[in-house]
Order: sequence, then structure tokens, then C-alpha cells
Amino acid sequence: MPTGKPLSDYQLGQIDLLHEQGASQSRISQFLGCSQSAISNYLNSKTHQGLETTSYGRPKILTPRDERQISKLAATGQYSIREIQRELPFTVSKDTVHRSLTNNTDLEWRKKLTQPPLTQRHKGARLEFARKHMSWDKEWQKVIFTDEKKFNLDGPDGYSYYWHHLKKEPEIFSKRQAGGGSVMLWGGFGYNGKTELASIPPRTDSLGYQEVLKANLIREGPKIGGRGWIFQQDNASIHASRSTMDFLARKNVRTLPWLARSPDLNPMENLWAELSRGVYSHGRQYRTKQELERQIHEEWANIPLETLQNLNDSMKRRIFELILIQGGFTKY
Repeated sequence: MPTGKPLSDYQLGQIDLLHEQGASQSRISQFLGCSQSAISNYLNSKTHQGLETTSYGRPKILTPRDERQISKLAATGQYSIREIQRELPFTVSKDTVHRSLTNNTDLEWRKKLTQPPLTQRHKGARLEFARKHMSWDKEWQKVIFTDEKKFNLDGPDGYSYYWHHLKKEPEIFSKRQAGGGSVMLWGGFGYNGKTELASIPPRTDSLGYQEVLKANLIREGPKIGGRGWIFQQDNASIHASRSTMDFLARKNVRTLPWLARSPDLNPMENLWAELSRGVYSHGRQYRTKQELERQIHEEWANIPLETLQNLNDSMKRRIFELILIQGGFTKY
């Protein structure tokens, strides 16, 4: 009996991704256009090879005392998983710390972020965007993702992640009125690097925004995205104005049409979160805008290329998840 065409490495990667996200073998088969038996054989072969399961248990890495130390640090609400790993007096992986916390019934990961409501029209547009870009692979490496971010002296807007101990009162973050002052910055990144951060004055208009792009994006775009680079921005009024779009057209900048109410699809949001974790680690606050901005630029310079590439690569997973959930909000 003739055998079917072997699955490509790309298809195998898609199977792994969709399987991890809970898609059934039937759903994966329909999505990839290959037989369900081929998918079943692949997943079963991984199990038999011990890549997904093993017939033998392994000893626990952490002692009860280790678990209590991790829990104690997390319950302060001041440490990320990576920071907990660094603070511990013993060597352990970040994944082990994460497992310890997620298995702790006294702790809950709380996220004080709001999401804009999605109507059916928004979901339909998101789903159409995902289907249009589902075949993109290396194309994402050409995209430069950009955004603005406000940093307050007392702590970041919309960034309050912490491990909450269920037996304690919810964490209250001390803030002066209006955060005690703030700075607004523009930045961008792609697979091969990041732009400089640019200060944006309050109430910047389209012409002011174009000056930021001229000084930072236009020069750095080809270096970061390579030949045929693509510019991503959201639909803020100064971004989508006729003046700005005409400016980009004159500069021959190729743009990626973006979706309304879709911060979860822009990996720049995740990069801002990574930057904020460094700037505000251990609940740090600042006395002056100059002090805050110096720390922001220092942390930005220290973000490794690997982080940028991992975020860029996540676009393929975001697109697949968006299709699976029919245009709803992704976990990102």
C-alpha cells in the first residue's frame, strides 16, 4: 500500500502548537489539510519516544522548605518569576519556579489589565486578519512593531501583575496624584533589533509624530527589518491621519494595516511589559522625571536580541490562536 507524503517540519511545528492549545486532532486535520491518521501517528510517536510523557516518575526538584521560600517571595507581590529565581539561595530553573507557584493553592496570579470590549464586527475583522496572515512565516521578520508608552514616577499605567496570597488582603499600590508625574516614550522593535526610544511631548499632533518617525523609524527601518521592511502602528488619530499617511507614502514606507481594539496582537505591548518589569522591579518609584527616564533607557539598552526574536516569533502563535478562538482575545 502506498504511503502518504511525509509531513514537513513546518506542519509538525503547527501540529505541536495547535495540540498544546487544546485543538482536537480532527480540528488540526481540517486546519492543516492533512489526514487525521497522520496527525495521530505523529502525536503517538512522540509519546512513545518519551517526548510528551514518561512511564517513570522523577524525584521532586524542590524540598518543602524550597517551596515555602518561593511562596514567601511571591506573596510579597514585588517579584516576577525571573526575579524570584535570582533571589533564591539555591539554583533552580525559571520553569521550576513557575510550576511551584501554579501548583500552590494559596497563590493566584492576578492581572490588573483591562481589555477593550470586542463586538462581533471586531471579532470578524480579527479573524479575517488572521486568515490573511496565517501563511506568514519569515514575513513577520520584516515587521517593525511600534507603540507609545507612558511611564509614571510612582509606577506604570495598567501594569500590576503580582502573585496574590489568597489569605491576605489585595495588594494596594501607593501612588501620588496622577502618578506623581510621567514621561511618554515612543519605541519599536523587529527581529533584528530595536529603535531608540523617543520622548513625546504631551498633546503631540500628527506633525510632531512624523518628526519622531523621521528621526527614528525612517533611518532604522531598513537596518531592523531589512529590504522591504514593514511598519506597524495602531490606529490612534495622529497615526491614521491623512497627514501622517501621506508622509509615510512620500517616504515609501510599507505599512501593515492594523486592527482596532487589538493590543493582544501587538508584541510591542509585551516588550513594554518586559521593560516595565526592569524599571519598576521590587516596587521601585522615582523622584524626578530625569531619574526615571535614565533608568528606562538603561533597561531598554539591556534587552537582549533573543527577547526581541522570541516576541517576533510569537506572531505565528498569536495568529493560530486567533483562528482557533474565532477572533476573540488571545492569551497574549
